[in-house]
Amino acid sequence: MNFDPVSICSILNEEAVEYVVIGGLAAVVLGSPLPTEDIDVVPSREQANLQRLSKALLRLNAKIRTDDEPVPALLDPTFLAQMSHILNLATDFGMLDLTFSPAGPRADYLQWDEHASSEEIAQGLVIRVASLDDIIDSKRAANRDKDIRALPYLESLREVRDL
Repeated sequence: MNFDPVSICSILNEEAVEYVVIGGLAAVVLGSPLPTEDIDVVPSREQANLQRLSKALLRLNAKIRTDDEPVPALLDPTFLAQMSHILNLATDFGMLDLTFSPAGPRADYLQWDEHASSEEIAQGLVIRVASLDDIIDSKRAANRDKDIRALPYLESLREVRDL
C-alpha cells in the first residue's frame, strides 16, 4: 500500500469533512524534512461532520489497523462518536489516524483549528494544517521516542520561519 495523502485529503474535502492535519504530515507541509508514513487528523466531533467523515471513510475503504491484517468495521457516526482518543486506520491510500484527543494543550478540533493555516498541498487541494507551535507542543507532550527525536528539527524549522 502506497502512502498517498493527497488522495486521502481529496476524499475528506469532497465529503466536506472538517478536520485539521497534525503530526508529521503537517510538519512536512510546513517545511520539515522528516519523512512520514501516515496522516494524522483531528476531526470535528459535530454529528453532521461525523456523518460526512463516515462517508469519506467508506470511500477510502478504511479498516481498523492492527498488528496483523486490517479489520473491517462499521465506521458509522455512532462508532466514531464513541472514540475517546485515537482510531488507527488502514485505507486504500495509506494509514490514517483519527485523533480525537491529541496530546498537548490543544484538546479538540476547534482549538487546533484556531491556529491552523490553509495550505495548498496539490493544485486546487487546500487543507487546514496545524501551526508549527501546536505540533511542537503536541510532540513534546506525547513524549514518545520518535516525537522527541523530531523536536530539534521542528524547533530549528520554527527558528528559520520566524526570521
